[in-house]
Amino acid sequence: MILKKIIPAILYLCVAPSALSGETSDLVTGTITVKDSFVDSRIMKFPATVETYDKKQIEESVNAATPAQTLKYLPSIQVRERSIGDRNGIISSRTIGSVSSAQSMLYADGVLLSNLLGNSFSYPPRWGMVNPEEIQRISMMYGPFSSLYAGNSLGGVIHIETRMPERLEAHAGVQSFTQNFKLYGTDQTKIGNREFFSIGNKVNDFSFWASMNRLENTAQPLDFSVANLSLDPAGGTPVTGAYQDKGISNQDRVIFGATAIDTSIQTNGKFKGQYEFLNGSKLTYTIGLWDLDSRQNVQSYIKDNDGNSIYGGDVNFNNKKYSLTGSTNRMSPAQAEASHVMQSIDFKSNDKGFFNWQMTLSDYDYSKDLSNRGNVNGTSTNPYITKIGQITDLSGTGWTVFDSRVTLRPKDHTIDLGYHLDYYHLRQTVNVSNDWMGSQKGAFSSLSSGNTKTHAVYIQDKWQITPLWALTLGGRQEHYEAYDGVNQNTTNLARYEDRSRNTFSPKVSLSFEPIPAWGFRAAFGKAYRFPTVTELFQQLTSSTTIVTNNPNLKPEQIYSSEITAERRFQNGLARASLFREDRYDALISQTNVSPVGNSTSYVQNVDHVRIYGIELATEWKNAIIPKLDLMANATLTDSEILKNDAAPSYINKKVPRIPRQLYKAVATYRVSEDFTMSLAARYSGRQFIQLDNSDINPETYAGASRLLFVDAKANYKFKDRWTASLGIDNIFNDQAYVHHPLSQRTGYAQIKFDY
Repeated sequence: MILKKIIPAILYLCVAPSALSGETSDLVTGTITVKDSFVDSRIMKFPATVETYDKKQIEESVNAATPAQTLKYLPSIQVRERSIGDRNGIISSRTIGSVSSAQSMLYADGVLLSNLLGNSFSYPPRWGMVNPEEIQRISMMYGPFSSLYAGNSLGGVIHIETRMPERLEAHAGVQSFTQNFKLYGTDQTKIGNREFFSIGNKVNDFSFWASMNRLENTAQPLDFSVANLSLDPAGGTPVTGAYQDKGISNQDRVIFGATAIDTSIQTNGKFKGQYEFLNGSKLTYTIGLWDLDSRQNVQSYIKDNDGNSIYGGDVNFNNKKYSLTGSTNRMSPAQAEASHVMQSIDFKSNDKGFFNWQMTLSDYDYSKDLSNRGNVNGTSTNPYITKIGQITDLSGTGWTVFDSRVTLRPKDHTIDLGYHLDYYHLRQTVNVSNDWMGSQKGAFSSLSSGNTKTHAVYIQDKWQITPLWALTLGGRQEHYEAYDGVNQNTTNLARYEDRSRNTFSPKVSLSFEPIPAWGFRAAFGKAYRFPTVTELFQQLTSSTTIVTNNPNLKPEQIYSSEITAERRFQNGLARASLFREDRYDALISQTNVSPVGNSTSYVQNVDHVRIYGIELATEWKNAIIPKLDLMANATLTDSEILKNDAAPSYINKKVPRIPRQLYKAVATYRVSEDFTMSLAARYSGRQFIQLDNSDINPETYAGASRLLFVDAKANYKFKDRWTASLGIDNIFNDQAYVHHPLSQRTGYAQIKFDY
């Protein structure tokens, strides 16, 4: 079925671009040459597909209050940022879903920001260590085709590049955003704000950059208290005000209230200092601080006969009994306090001579990380009055990463040899609390801890065989250890056996450019994604919610391939990439919900998963008319579970959270040097949330709906050094869900000063 869409799409990209071009390609008898192409050959440069979005494109076309939002128009990329400032912004791409946090890698200036402690929505990249204004360029390399990166690169590697100043400069701005959200019994209009400031300078051989960013916002409800329509006879407190609709399995259900209404203040400060030695080598030190103050409130729709809001316990609605004590229907507020510290040292030479080297050491520390939650039970009906709850403390958790690499450039070769070490440590304690709002720890409840460590050596050789042909060969040898795993509660203590594994991952990429206008590449890569420390050792029990660890998980083995064709024109390009991934022992999380609202989440090895498809991308400057830039991309994907001995009923099901279609388009028009306008659209097709594909009604809360968001932005430089921006995301107010409700229509306004 997908081939019927692929073949016409390839033909279209090969033929249609010349019709879009405002200028014709430079034709020479017998050959085709490209003069002053606005893009270099990306085929020869890289072992796999790379897409880039630069500072100018971000400023002109993206409404961005966070760095995660700057990726929204890149091909195949979606970031699970459900609201502005959402701290669970997981990257999804061609072959990975929106809660697969350990299946992609994010770097900023060579420092790993991916949180590989876990592989779920709870372990997003540390976006707070980058401000949108400091981004010079974002590049995405798709797939595990470079031996420089671990197997976590199966979904892709994103590099955020910032810059150091050449002279004194300063930037400051204020931004405001607002959303009116209506769903069920919630009708709220919230205004958020962001303030940012940065200053940098270069004095002789020393340069520095310092910045501050403060973001405050109240999100829409991200969850709701729901229960399937009850058959139990009347019992409990009589209530009114609940709503009824159809659930993801098309079952009748009742909605009692809105939960996870997050109001947060996030502040991050960053300092980067760099010294350049006489021989051109550079020593850079970076420190980043991120502070969080968050409160997640709840809104009960139901009231008793006296008009009091009811938050839990047994209730009687429409003469049926419901017990609001399960994880999917209790209304428990929460709060969080966190202070994280990131530090890095980078020492490198990069004169592009025969020999260059680089060493990077980074450390990320949860110096403070408390998550407090009220526990609503059968007798406590207002968690703001009766403050019994629990406190989860992750202080001391973090990771350390060291990378060293030398680059040799003998004739026709670029050879990289490197060593990598990463160390991840989980430190989690849970205590009961008589005052969750006051962060008062009570009796010990549970403990989870453990460590993982990976050593790797690698080599990669790019051989320019002839001016037309290039071959890149690579290999990565890894030694993985998981050790000191412990789970403890008030009655039991479990110590897990240490484990280790040695793996080798080969890579190969062959590029061919018969003429400057055309480029072709075929790439293959094998990779291993090792279980994270939390998949192995973290166990959580919260009221009736259980997250079960599995110390016997095997690493997932990935076999990826890609074939790419690229056609370049004087003012644009078009690309088509066929991709396929076979994943063995795939690590996939699954949640089972019982009839009374209790849930159990666990990670399992699925024997064999296959994902394949096509990605199309095109980009044009001065397209159709002068000053109009166009960009568009499309991804068509098919996925299937081919083997699952643990649950044979899942065979032939689709892999969760991978949309079948993903389309994006951006048009930017430069009215003048001081005034730009852009219009963009994003469409995401059908996808499943459940591993068994039982969510047959996707257009509802807890489902994964189709979505169509249309965005607009305008920039006007109204005075020397002053720029104003206005924008709207989701102009037509499409109500979409990816389990949680996504933001409805959101307006942006910003004023910025640049010196």
